[in-house]
Amino acid sequence: MAPAPDATPASRTPPVPVFAAAVLAMISALVTAFFGVLVLAFSGGRFEGSAWLLVVVPVMLFVGLVAGAVLLLTGRSWLVLAVAAGVMTALVLTGYVAGGWGGGSFGVLTLVVPLLTTVLAALPRVRSWVAARRAARAGG
Repeated sequence: MAPAPDATPASRTPPVPVFAAAVLAMISALVTAFFGVLVLAFSGGRFEGSAWLLVVVPVMLFVGLVAGAVLLLTGRSWLVLAVAAGVMTALVLTGYVAGGWGGGSFGVLTLVVPLLTTVLAALPRVRSWVAARRAARAGG
């Protein structure tokens, strides 16, 4: 007698929250790129002390958000996107709390979009889809 399959095969089609998280990640990545360009424009390319972090952090966030979106869409990882978007949310929130940025409605969007990205990427449905896709790849 053949053993019964443990579960249904993992669907290749991502659930809707995966697509939403990927789109929001791209929007967040554009915001970080815009911030990085502004920093370069206002600094003239000269950074004193630890001011170089104002360029390195947006670049790292941009790479993390784009790579995380690709990894999520391919069913390889949800964590990369959730962490990158969570870090961006924390940094923007820290800026608001410190009173250093009053970006109006654009500022609110720069907080809400990565927060939604983090939540969507970490949903149980998304995590289980990624786990099923990983298991399907590992199993054959």
